[in-house]
Amino acid sequence: MVPAGPLSIAPLQQGAVDEAARLLARSMRDTPLHRRVFGSDEARLEPLLAAAFARLLGRQLRVGCVLAAREGDRLVGVAAMVPPGHCRPPLREAGALLAVLARGRALHRLPRIGRWLCTWARHDPRSAHWHMGPAAVDRAHQGRGVGTALMAALCERLDRLQGVGYLETDKPGNVRLYRRGGFEVVARRRVLGVDNWFMQRRPSGPVPDPHSIAGLRSGDSVDRSTPDSIATMRSSTRARRSASTGILSWSSGRR
Repeated sequence: MVPAGPLSIAPLQQGAVDEAARLLARSMRDTPLHRRVFGSDEARLEPLLAAAFARLLGRQLRVGCVLAAREGDRLVGVAAMVPPGHCRPPLREAGALLAVLARGRALHRLPRIGRWLCTWARHDPRSAHWHMGPAAVDRAHQGRGVGTALMAALCERLDRLQGVGYLETDKPGNVRLYRRGGFEVVARRRVLGVDNWFMQRRPSGPVPDPHSIAGLRSGDSVDRSTPDSIATMRSSTRARRSASTGILSWSSGRR
């Protein structure tokens, strides 16, 4: 058991991207869909995911919101989302992530990745939305409310922007968590034999015209999760066509 400390939620800093990518990889190496797509050799999968997440987080810091949960100086959780119009990375970024697959000797997985992403693309909302993920909690800190606090902080931002949130998950336990945060299941499909849930959350007030939504980037402000924000949370594109976006699912085990 890791001793508990004060939990803080703040924007991820550029210098912590590699650390955050490694945390995501460790926590998500055994998700059902990742294992089905990339195989069960976690020793090979973890560095592949870490390299891919490092590229993805770098882009998300520029265009979206990436939050870090820390207990003292220790990073214990990460959660990100990108604003409307930024779900799919530009061609250059997609090419860079394909290079990551090549270095990880995973290009032969592309047919499975393609089937996976085509299914996700069919469910991606056509209306303006914030696409959530990746998100994960360090394995030693799961089940202690870290994921709940991260979700609360992201939902607070969505409500402030009057933005619709959207995510995918392949873990039933996560579905229960997101429902507490106000998400509803809008579809459920099997992807490569693995159940996937597609979930959406509407803000607390009327959604404005999408052209009036101002993107909130990671460094715009620093909010810390509070018991009040967590209680509020509890009460209340075609982005998947390239192989690069397939690792963006919000899925991390127990929160």
